[in-house]
Amino acid sequence: MSKNDIILIGTIFIISLAAMITVFVFQARSQTIDGTAIVRYRGVEILYIHLEDGSYTILDDTAVITIDEEEMTYTVQGNLGNVVIQYRDHKVSVIDETSPQNICQNQGETNSPLRPLTCLPNDVVVSIQSSEFDPDDDDAIIQ
Repeated sequence: MSKNDIILIGTIFIISLAAMITVFVFQARSQTIDGTAIVRYRGVEILYIHLEDGSYTILDDTAVITIDEEEMTYTVQGNLGNVVIQYRDHKVSVIDETSPQNICQNQGETNSPLRPLTCLPNDVVVSIQSSEFDPDDDDAIIQ
């Protein structure tokens, strides 16, 4: 390896490290404790989970199977089976689901709009909406 190769590799490494740190900082700053987790099944909103206290609003009775208020778990319909979402400490996570590699469960918990929980085999997405979000704002981005 020549000196230029080493400089190029070092430069790429430093830029990559800076980019990773920037992403982690933005993600940490975007966390919210009073936002809303929006659960979608096949692109349709079926359930709102309020991150402030774990209260909920059911939008589609046919897609929401059960709600355990003691355990703070919400069971919703998925393509391959039920998906169980748990609320704890102002965050939501998928704790049980049926999919080939259980990727949904391995995503961990979130309370950041920049980190949705995506369960593509079951066609279930849990995204976080900040409390400052105003749906009537013409400049608002709606996912």
